[in-house]
Amino acid sequence: MRRARWAWAVVICAAAAAGCLPRHAAPTGTTTARSLGPPADGLYVQSVLLERPVGDPLLDRGLWAAGLPAARGATRALLTENGLRAVVLAGNLPAGFQKALDTESETVNPHVLTFGTRKEAVIPTAGPVDPCEYGLLTGLGGKRTEVALRQARCGVLVRPEATTDGRVRLWCEPQVQHGERENRFRPNADGTQFVVEGELPLERYPALGFAVLLGPGEYLLIGWPADQPGTLGAAMFAVEAAGRPRQRVLVIRGGRPDPTPDDLPAVTTPARRPSIAAEASRPVGR
Repeated sequence: MRRARWAWAVVICAAAAAGCLPRHAAPTGTTTARSLGPPADGLYVQSVLLERPVGDPLLDRGLWAAGLPAARGATRALLTENGLRAVVLAGNLPAGFQKALDTESETVNPHVLTFGTRKEAVIPTAGPVDPCEYGLLTGLGGKRTEVALRQARCGVLVRPEATTDGRVRLWCEPQVQHGERENRFRPNADGTQFVVEGELPLERYPALGFAVLLGPGEYLLIGWPADQPGTLGAAMFAVEAAGRPRQRVLVIRGGRPDPTPDDLPAVTTPARRPSIAAEASRPVGR
């Protein structure tokens, strides 16, 4: 699960037709990664989990103080009631954030997802957890219910859409798969017959979903405050390692591949490159 350095900068070169991180013109004071790969069709979403002991000053407090809320109004309040929080980091990134991204022992499960034909995907955050128990509130005027699941696998569904101003609108929704596979009848590709497919039971929480705009060099963070145990957020982002409680934060970037910049040669084969944290500290255009 763990990779030397934050591996999404390497994995993106190896993903099918994914290309590498694009370089965009950015406002003064912002940081972004440079492109080292060929262009690709569709959108991409990169993610990694930061993991430290529960209550860590950076993951539990520092990152959230440095970001802007990703959700607004009633949705933000509902996320808070369920032990979830989401912010966007932009501009000059916190020094501790870049260091964590570049530390092998603190980065988990890097992913690069490309969206050409598919429209959405799920980024796993924790699991399997057995039993998985949490309180759930799906409406501010509603009643909290207790949820108990077996073999739960938590994650965040992401659905990116391109915007006319070059950013990506990203829909995020908590989900929990659980139990054992159940056979269901589904129509085949051409609709001429039904086929049997095994599916895991799925708990979706669209009431806790939110949309956020991400520009070049901006990061979406989703996590859980350590002072809210027994919540959906704790189920999604509290884990154990070597018998000790740990806290996770999901870091997401989204973008659209651009043509290879003129000042860099095209890379046609996967190649190891500096971590994204190291690249993010470089001035744009150099």
